[in-house]
Amino acid sequence: MYSLSQRRIYTGERPDAMAAKGNTCFSTPQGWVLVVGEASDAWLWHPLAGDTITLPPIHDDHYIPINCKCLLTDSSAAHPDCAVVLLDVADPVMWFCKVSGGSDRRWGQHTYDIGDYQLPEEFRTPSTRTKAVIAEVAALRGRLHFTSLESRQEKMCIVDLGFPPDHGHPPTAQFRRFDVPDVHKFPQDMCSGTIFLVESLDELFAVCICYVDFDVENIGAVLVYKMDFSGDESQEPLGWRRVSDVGDRALLLTDNNMATWCSASAHNLDGNTIYFLKTDDGDLCIYNIQGQTMETVQVHNQDLEIVRTKPYWINLPPCL
Repeated sequence: MYSLSQRRIYTGERPDAMAAKGNTCFSTPQGWVLVVGEASDAWLWHPLAGDTITLPPIHDDHYIPINCKCLLTDSSAAHPDCAVVLLDVADPVMWFCKVSGGSDRRWGQHTYDIGDYQLPEEFRTPSTRTKAVIAEVAALRGRLHFTSLESRQEKMCIVDLGFPPDHGHPPTAQFRRFDVPDVHKFPQDMCSGTIFLVESLDELFAVCICYVDFDVENIGAVLVYKMDFSGDESQEPLGWRRVSDVGDRALLLTDNNMATWCSASAHNLDGNTIYFLKTDDGDLCIYNIQGQTMETVQVHNQDLEIVRTKPYWINLPPCL
């Protein structure tokens, strides 16, 4: 563990929920961890407060792979409509369950179709996975938001989850697609990048880390966009707007639990900044959005095989 505010390695015992044999843990951008036990028991656990929320067991026919993205649909697990969602990173399958409620809570499973990967014909084989999966995703106002590329046109997709009150009807997932101006516009001499979606204070941001050529070790620019919504009940996305100021916020990016944010001043960090790890050596990059400057900090002295384990963020109380 590494403390951003103190810029030092933090060591401590691993919590029982993470150390117990047979438990699989999925971190979320909202600070909770979904724990799935050997007997298909499931619960949400907060690493800092120690709170737990018991969830219905995951039935045997809902096989959960160990590699999944996980998130809550609301910033607060106490929201009555909040749900926990698991997204398989390899196949177009998702699982979801309401966090609060009584005996009517149950897990839903949904196989979706957002098109195929754009693979050249020479790379296609009978065993090649061609179905696209949800990659960059964030939860905003109880709905999932993600981007997809269909027929070379970028779409903003919104997923509404439904939980019928009776067991006669299974939970549902309804997908809506909207055309939006392309966020994948790279500066000159840059033709590749990594996109992260970040929800913060009921706003949706897209951060694009751009690479020179296709070299992930050569970061050429970092661009930040905010989604412009129509403001009506449907919250239809109108398009991305480039921004140079996110205020007193630090945006925290990683792959496995997508991205999150924290109040910069409350955690002794600089505002209007982005924190992410370099792909090659795991060094921490601190990017100032307005000044367009980047500082690189070595956060480890471990063997690279250890460092390549993907980290996730935990928002600690300001006193820590």
